[in-house]
Amino acid sequence: MTAIPHAAMALTSALGRFEHSSLQLLEAATGGGDGDLGAALAGMTAAKTQFKVGVAVIRFSEQMWDALIELAQEPQR
Repeated sequence: MTAIPHAAMALTSALGRFEHSSLQLLEAATGGGDGDLGAALAGMTAAKTQFKVGVAVIRFSEQMWDALIELAQEPQR
């Protein structure tokens, strides 16, 4: 079992949420729609945080894998 596919899905989701929020921000800033500037910025911040968490999960998963490999290579007592 690996955490990387779940983290990759979280990264994809975060990128989609960030894109959606940035479009809302653009609409709110230009007056092209009835978008809420604050909600768009909050959405972008949440997506950024979600992306950071996904990257952290991938890094942690890689560190755990490396630690398991090192344990397997140690001579048995």
